[in-house]
Amino acid sequence: MPAIWKACWSTGEEREKAKEEAIEILGFLDNEIKGKKFFGGDNIGLVDIAGNFIGYWFGIVAKMLGLEIMTEDKFPNICKWINEYNNCSFVKENLPPKDKLIVHLKARFEALNTSK
Repeated sequence: MPAIWKACWSTGEEREKAKEEAIEILGFLDNEIKGKKFFGGDNIGLVDIAGNFIGYWFGIVAKMLGLEIMTEDKFPNICKWINEYNNCSFVKENLPPKDKLIVHLKARFEALNTSK
């Protein structure tokens, strides 16, 4: 998480270093999920829920920031898991709709940038 967070919010050389570290960590996760629907098998479990930031939030934030780390070419297994995770009824029922979240986050980022 710290490397992914830094890759999103840092700049310059620090961001590049964090991106490299995040790619290494995501490679490990990509290998762990290989051949499985969820980290625990066929059903969503604690590890999947703990990975919520990667499965749900990171894609939204990365897209807004123009950060391209987690692509299907680099991490096909994680991307498949993200799709399964986001289409799980439990997740859909308990997380905010992405379109509304994007609008909210854009407004927050714009407000932060205006106040600087």
